[in-house]
Amino acid sequence: MILLQANQVARHFGSETLFENIHLEIATKSRIALVGRNGAGKSTFLKIIA
Repeated sequence: MILLQANQVARHFGSETLFENIHLEIATKSRIALVGRNGAGKSTFLKIIA
């Protein structure tokens, strides 16, 4: 069973592209990690899908 599905997620701040074309699918009992450098948009992405 799919708990979360997101397609073509993007975030831009002015002319700067933080991320684009993100596809995500999380199934039941899946374990995930969100890893990236500082300022890469990890928290922003989580706020968008929350």
